[in-house]
Amino acid sequence: FAAFMTPHLPAHNMRRVGVVGDGLSGLITGLAAASSDAEVVIFGHSEPIGGLASPIHPDSAWLFDRIPLFWNRKSDLDKLLSRLKVPMPTRKVPLSKMAFVRDDKRTSLPTISGYFKRSSGTLSTEWAPLIQSARNGDLSQLEGPSKDAASLLSILWNFNPIPNPDAVLNLGWKSPATIAIDGWVGASGRLIAACMQTDVTFEMGGSVTGFRRRKNGDVDGVRRKGRVLPVDAVVQASSRSETKLYGRYLGLSGDYLRPHVVLWDVDREVLVVDFANVAPERVPEEYRGTASLLHCIAFGNQETAEARIESFLDSQCSGWRNAIIEDFTLPNLQLPTIPDVEYDNGVYYAHVGNAYSVGKRVTQS
Repeated sequence: FAAFMTPHLPAHNMRRVGVVGDGLSGLITGLAAASSDAEVVIFGHSEPIGGLASPIHPDSAWLFDRIPLFWNRKSDLDKLLSRLKVPMPTRKVPLSKMAFVRDDKRTSLPTISGYFKRSSGTLSTEWAPLIQSARNGDLSQLEGPSKDAASLLSILWNFNPIPNPDAVLNLGWKSPATIAIDGWVGASGRLIAACMQTDVTFEMGGSVTGFRRRKNGDVDGVRRKGRVLPVDAVVQASSRSETKLYGRYLGLSGDYLRPHVVLWDVDREVLVVDFANVAPERVPEEYRGTASLLHCIAFGNQETAEARIESFLDSQCSGWRNAIIEDFTLPNLQLPTIPDVEYDNGVYYAHVGNAYSVGKRVTQS
């Protein structure tokens, strides 16, 4: 890091890049810039590294995710990890393992099978019209169970309960939802290792307070802890939405959501996912096969979020209070957002989708 502080460029004119944010977008940006022969430092607020993809708690023996919970097998991140030869292992969650809850009663999504993807079981008669509406790009007329099912798929797609045609078409027809067996922690761990192999430096322990600028407006330094660290380019990679969600994470002895993996309580606005059912590797060995790894996310009024989650658990997971092994709460969960611009006023802006190209771009400017 002392070399990074030196005010003169190295002999071979290596560009110095400061990346603000140690989440997935910051890690990808730093990796891309460093692999293009830039000198990179990533600024994070505190340990552990990884932002939303960091461990839920450093002492947890159970592998929870924060948000989002599901993995996109066709995403830029998935493709990048494959190119790095550290692909993310995943497992599918069939539609029939999902249900919405209304008036404390579960309604399962249908079973999809065969080459023509025929639907059977609960909601099978509603499914073809729902898929057709999604193909037409208009779900505004949905009502009743079809709307509840579409809301569930939309939450898994982008954490927004408003019915989304892409969510219904992709998760309800093209391919089942998937989870990362190693969790989002596994994704950040792979990227951290790749960054270290390309000599990226991490600076944790305090927020970046601003940027220093030249007279022409170009950024040439990052302000932090009363110091200015010289840079040739800076990338902001830590933007999050203003919407706050409430998360409670429970490791329980006992299988409490069976036969489902995902439940969306329409009345309480609570999503609950049990990854122990699909990825027992996430649970300590002594509990595998007899445990629940519950991710409980409350939308809506955050003042009542804790009570709504507990009310849901009381109605659907009787006895859960006496089975708690690990219990963590995150009251201010915020999803990452996509910036409106990629470059503005001397600062580059990165999100997971464009982070690699931004990392390459800053080394060429």
